[in-house]
Formats: sequence, structure tokens, C-alpha cells
Amino acid sequence: MSREDLLKLVERKKELEAQIEEHGLILKANKIDMNQPLVDEDGYPRNDVDVISVRKARHAINCLQTTRRSLMAEIEAAMNALHQNARNNNVEPMEIDEPSTVAQPALQPFAIVEGVEPGLLAEQMGIKIGDQILQIGSLYARNFKSLNQIQTVLMNSQGKSVRFTIRKPNTTADVILEAPIQSPGTRLGIKFKLV
Repeated sequence: MSREDLLKLVERKKELEAQIEEHGLILKANKIDMNQPLVDEDGYPRNDVDVISVRKARHAINCLQTTRRSLMAEIEAAMNALHQNARNNNVEPMEIDEPSTVAQPALQPFAIVEGVEPGLLAEQMGIKIGDQILQIGSLYARNFKSLNQIQTVLMNSQGKSVRFTIRKPNTTADVILEAPIQSPGTRLGIKFKLV
């Protein structure tokens, strides 16, 4: 597999993640996650939830996440093959661009941290007031539209880690943090100001 083929796979992964986020917005609008029941205690469909839309969104998210997992395995195998080929040809592996850096333009901030709630995820990660947010999961300045997207990313990342890229004030260095998302109610505990 060529580097170009690998980049196409990475682009496909991004498309899948964007679709997962779009379906996640339906769950968010209904104030429900992937596991909450759609029937009340008497077994009737809940009247505070658009049951049909939520079922369709959940099904789509499950299918897309399955596709994403197999795509990630393909990407990993392709990267390993490219690195092995580079080693076999006495080329330094560093000369092969990683897909994450090739596919992404230079990161720009889309929000600035104005407040951090004690004891919540952001404080545990070391995020401080004045930090600039460059990336949260698949959210970047180019595709960020509203704060609701952040909660959707967290909700769709249960049991996984979400990558945060932060630019500290008075420095040009970007810090990459990995946040484990344990439960559907995980809160960042950040007050943002949009850039």
C-alpha cells in the first residue's frame, strides 16, 4: 500500500467520525445516550424522546463505529507495512509522514479557556485558564461550529480516550493530552470563550 492509499484511509476515517458526530447530535437533542431505555417503567415508548430518530441514530452510530474499528486496523497495518518497507530499504522511518500530520493543516485555536471547575476532567488533565483549544477529538477550528459538538464527541467516546491539543499562553509549544472518557455523563468542567 502506498502513502497516498494510507492518506485516503485516514480521510475516510475522518468522514466516518464526522458522520458519528452528526448522529450523536440527534441523541444530544433528545437528551439521551446510547444506552438509556426508550420505554418508560410501564413499557410504553417514552413521550419525551423521538424514539424513531434515536433508534435510527443509535443504529447508524453502531454501524459507523464498527466500520471505523476495521478501518483503524487497516490503517495500523498499512503504517506498519510502510515503516517496515522503509527499514528494508534503509530509509529512516521518520522520512515517512504520519497520516495525522499530513492530513491536518496547522492547528488553529477555536476556543480559549476562561474557567476550570475543580475536580472535573479538565483540571485533572492540567488544563488552565488562558489555554487555547486547538483540538478535541475530531474537532478542529475548520469544523467546529458550536459548543454542543464537544459534548457529542465526549458522548461518542465512552470507554476510549479523547485527544486534546492545547496551546499554552506565552509559548508556541502545543501540548497533546489524552482524556479517558469513562461514562456518558463525563463533564469537562471548562468555561470557553470562542475565538
